[in-house]
Amino acid sequence: MKKFLLSVACLFNAVCLSQNSNIAGKSFRPFKYKIIISSAFNEKYYNGNHITDSAGVKNGTFRFTVPAKASDIPYAYRFNDKISASSFFQSDVFFIDSRTKNITVGKEDDPQNFEVVSNSAFISAETAKMQAYFAQFTKQKQAFYDKSRAEYESFQDKSKIPQEFWDSYQAEEKKFSVKEDSLLSGYVKENKNSFAALWKLIEKFEGNGYEEIYETIFNNFSPEIKRKKTAETLRLALKNAGNFRINNSFPASKIKNIKEPGSEFSIPAAKYTLVDFWFSSCKPCLEQMPFFVDLYSRYHAKGFQIIGIATDQGKYKSSLLKIIGKFNIPWTNYWDMDGKQASEWTITSFPTNYLLDENGKIIAKNIPEKELSALLEKKLK
Repeated sequence: MKKFLLSVACLFNAVCLSQNSNIAGKSFRPFKYKIIISSAFNEKYYNGNHITDSAGVKNGTFRFTVPAKASDIPYAYRFNDKISASSFFQSDVFFIDSRTKNITVGKEDDPQNFEVVSNSAFISAETAKMQAYFAQFTKQKQAFYDKSRAEYESFQDKSKIPQEFWDSYQAEEKKFSVKEDSLLSGYVKENKNSFAALWKLIEKFEGNGYEEIYETIFNNFSPEIKRKKTAETLRLALKNAGNFRINNSFPASKIKNIKEPGSEFSIPAAKYTLVDFWFSSCKPCLEQMPFFVDLYSRYHAKGFQIIGIATDQGKYKSSLLKIIGKFNIPWTNYWDMDGKQASEWTITSFPTNYLLDENGKIIAKNIPEKELSALLEKKLK
């Protein structure tokens, strides 16, 4: 699965709301349009404190009013800078609590900086502690992103970037993710009451889907943290997503075949089946389609199947059908309208795929193209 190097890696900063509050902001970063604040993760974790709002920036200042909702933990947000009609640059994750009255964006001597700092000593102390723990890792990961982006920019024709580049990038990124999981596990063992660590776990889970280590990390939090509504939401989400453990049977669903609405989701009889979650405007999803079409043509008769689960919104059904026709996709695509089923299963990153064996059991998640091709060549001669 190809991943595009979209942006510089964000540092982990930190928020919480308990009453209606006015927050004054000062920005050293110039904004062409309004500054936009939004919840950093799925709104289900926010207990009514989900925010999507905007404010004008005048003479380097702006002001937000945050809603009066009951809360028991700081909540995580991001600022967004609208670069053009369809593109945004995101700030680091930050946190606001009832004690937050002022926020500073960027640095006076670095106008493009997009760090966010609040006046809350409670938040600042916790986030500084966590950042210090991850400092060496963050530096190494940033160096990797900088090197990879420089290599990416060196290719004149972006449509002909060698597959070896993507394979290497994906493998290295996976190593960093695994190392980060291990560091987070160690941090929580030493800091069982850390709200920042809880949000970091949500970030990892939302980005990667279910991993057994995420349940282990969650279990190491203190009873006090586990009683928080946000933590309970995460616990239930982890439980539901646990259906996607390796060696588990792929779960049943009532989603319908997009071309035959009377036909519900089912796993076909095949030696290997790849279940691919995608949507019609997902660039990485579309980039992999020619590879899958070729792989399907070569191995379908020998026992290989693909199932697509498209999560497009209802208003984009015609676009979805056009894309299926454009790529001449021969396999069955099911329509999970508005991504409701995917959301229940905590499939939040696209594309996401699962490889199933002949019994419908999950044997791999997000298997790389090169690895999938090699497996089929070996097993389906």
